[in-house]
Amino acid sequence: MEQVTTQPGSKWTAACIVMIGIFIGLLDGTIVDVVLPKMMATLNTDTYGVQWVIISYFIAAAIGMTSTGWLASVLGHRNTYLLGLVVFTTFSAICGQATSIGMMNLARCCQGLGEGIMVPIGMIILMEVFPEEERGLALGIYGLGASCAPAMGPTLGGFITEHLSWRWVFYVNLPIGLIGAFLTLTLLWETGKKDSSAKSFDLPGFITMAIAFGSFIAFLSKGQENGWLQSDFILMLIVIFCVSLPLFIWIELHTEKPLFDVRIFKYRDFTLSVLCMFFMSIAIYGIFMLIPMYMERFRQFTTLTTGLTMLPGSIMAGIGVMVAGYLSDKYNPKKLFFFSSLFMFISGMALSSIDQYTERTTILLLFMLWNIPMAFNFPPIQAVGYNGIPPDKLDLVSCGQNVARLLAGSVGTAIAVTLLERKAAAFTESFGRTINYGNIASMNMLHSLQGYLHFHGTPNQLLEKKALKMMELFTRVKAYTYAVESDIFWLTILGMFAIIFGLFIKVKNNANGVKHAPIH
Repeated sequence: MEQVTTQPGSKWTAACIVMIGIFIGLLDGTIVDVVLPKMMATLNTDTYGVQWVIISYFIAAAIGMTSTGWLASVLGHRNTYLLGLVVFTTFSAICGQATSIGMMNLARCCQGLGEGIMVPIGMIILMEVFPEEERGLALGIYGLGASCAPAMGPTLGGFITEHLSWRWVFYVNLPIGLIGAFLTLTLLWETGKKDSSAKSFDLPGFITMAIAFGSFIAFLSKGQENGWLQSDFILMLIVIFCVSLPLFIWIELHTEKPLFDVRIFKYRDFTLSVLCMFFMSIAIYGIFMLIPMYMERFRQFTTLTTGLTMLPGSIMAGIGVMVAGYLSDKYNPKKLFFFSSLFMFISGMALSSIDQYTERTTILLLFMLWNIPMAFNFPPIQAVGYNGIPPDKLDLVSCGQNVARLLAGSVGTAIAVTLLERKAAAFTESFGRTINYGNIASMNMLHSLQGYLHFHGTPNQLLEKKALKMMELFTRVKAYTYAVESDIFWLTILGMFAIIFGLFIKVKNNANGVKHAPIH
């Protein structure tokens, strides 16, 4: 085992280089949300198809994250970071060139693999280049990037799309990534340990984990589209998941050097922290996808206006994550998590009241109020996960929590789209039963629309046809707006399962002396 020494006086150079990759990796998690409606038109897809632009990225990042430890032991920390940055940058360019939704999803999957490798190893390098007495400063630098990048995403995405094209939200990564790769090759040194006798890669565990994750998410996202259990495809996915997940667990328990040591789940607080993070992340990522969809598709706001509307809430979330990380070390993290979750439940219910007439300032305020308690959820529950964990297993805690968060992001996106389409279809059918020639309100509306069209020069023979088409469009918009309300409501309810699991957490003093970085 060879220990590579750190060059003195170069910690700020290393920090700047590493933060380039961390920043663009985390930025891409939110910058895409606001351009999904534009992407749907260009790539000729629907909501079911475009959801995979988000899902494939999260799943791939979660899978890639589990291989980071092995890659670092084989390639070294610097080269592992460089690999992740190059993969991420290369497939960012391919995302920008995508001509079909299939090509886009494949490129996003590979881009997510790069992010899953680049971000965790970047944080490790930060911890290695700063001396032990300055580890808090290193975590603060990481926390600043982890907070600012997602906060800037929606606004930056809106600005780029408004003035250039949605493809430039991917092209913007190219110059930054190339500069980062050049600086890594020329200025960044090897900071970790190189192991010439590195363990063999747990390929069976990696494959079975990828199959289990993929089949589960595909079941959730494709179920509504294919008729759930009436579809042979969905039944096949269920069988694949039920076989691959137990097989993955068995492999990990019987492998000398497992991909992820599942025995860590015997630690009560870690398991509860993962469950809390999973259910809370489902609600958060689901709602994050719905808000831009609601504003752009159903309210006809521009992409830039949508980004600016989300900006105050995102900024408050970024600030809140750093404040919550500080408070988690000073006060009882269980109580902090409980009260922030309760506040988030209340603000989530308020957010579910938005409709097609809600003022933009009201949306801005409600979204900001929802973001504040959301930011206070992650740091305390992350800190709780370290309770009672032996020092040699601390790296598994961070990996397990982040994989759970990323997997939950995929699940939350799939659930949000499924509920949206299911509820929209139900509301459309319900409204359609009341709109007929025997309904006085419907006829009054039809006559009003005919008068409006006649006033604007529509020929008499087209008046009724165009008026009926306008009524149909109005009904669909109203149905989808109601569906968004219902979707946010049920996602908020689902997120509250985190409170139930949180009640069973037993808070202990942090005997490991571990400082906790904000989860990105």
